[in-house]
Amino acid sequence: MFRLLMILALGAALVSRPALAADTDIKRLTAFFEDVAFGAEYTAKGSSVVQKWESPLRINVSAMEGKLIDKAGGGKELKLQNATPAAANIDIIRMHLKTLIQVTGLKAESPKDVGKAPNFFIKFVPRLAMHAPFLVKGASPDLLKRLAAPGVCYFLTAAKEGRIVWATIVVNNALEPAAMTACLLEEMTQALGLPNDSDLVQPSVFNNRSQPVQLGRSDLIVIRTLYDAKLKAGMGKREAMAIAGSVIAELDRKLTK
Repeated sequence: MFRLLMILALGAALVSRPALAADTDIKRLTAFFEDVAFGAEYTAKGSSVVQKWESPLRINVSAMEGKLIDKAGGGKELKLQNATPAAANIDIIRMHLKTLIQVTGLKAESPKDVGKAPNFFIKFVPRLAMHAPFLVKGASPDLLKRLAAPGVCYFLTAAKEGRIVWATIVVNNALEPAAMTACLLEEMTQALGLPNDSDLVQPSVFNNRSQPVQLGRSDLIVIRTLYDAKLKAGMGKREAMAIAGSVIAELDRKLTK
């Protein structure tokens, strides 16, 4: 009898360990979601409500080139002119957009075809111009300087009652192909309503210690959680987080099968 009890106890322990690990993963993914959905990388205070897109994305891609010229009084200044976006960069945007639409269920439409203004801007500019105020009208010059300082890429969005109404992504037009792919993936993903970075999961598009060129399993779970129908734009953080855990657990089960 004692030997049987020992065997049963050992069996129970073996069964409980994976369950405990899975439970821990769900908690970590839920904390990760909270970090990236409600935190803020460049401002002191994050969002207190769910922010997400409800309208179709109407993409506008533009590019500028620049060269330093001598100023009449001495020194140099950057002279900018409009340019045609590189075909390779357009291909990267299309690739990421296709993935993000599939993951979120959002739609994309051509501004010209529907007769509506663009609401999702991607601007390729020289590094020295990345902080220019005209790139994101109404944004604080100090904020733009902080965002542009690393010289890679950044994004800004605006929302009304939790519904994101526009996004602007500014990209250093001199990035190497791998860096360009990773940069556009990160900014396009975060501009969907997941603005913060987090070290809780790695590798991840939301973790600055890694530069993935495609979305990982944890990324897919986080994005799909935000765009689950049960999380409404404008929903308060406490209510949203009470729902998010069960959504994440279900998504985790589906992706494990």
